[in-house]
Amino acid sequence: FILDVGLDALGRRLVNPSLQEGEVVFEPPQMTLDVLLRYGKALEAEQENVKRVQLADAYLDGAVLAGEEGSSNTEETANIYAGGST
Repeated sequence: FILDVGLDALGRRLVNPSLQEGEVVFEPPQMTLDVLLRYGKALEAEQENVKRVQLADAYLDGAVLAGEEGSSNTEETANIYAGGST
């Protein structure tokens, strides 16, 4: 269908077809319940990966601020372990 219509005319053809062109009809995909469940599980796994990446980014953003007027006392702790006083 796309090869016949072309990318430039695709939007117009789908949204506002002329009377000569007629309505666009697509064949529904033939998917079994098993295939749909596999796609659903893959989508769920991808969403979990996205959450993990977001949590890691949030953790790393917080780690950058540690010791720089943040709630962490890493500079103070480093001085104690190095034999200095606070």
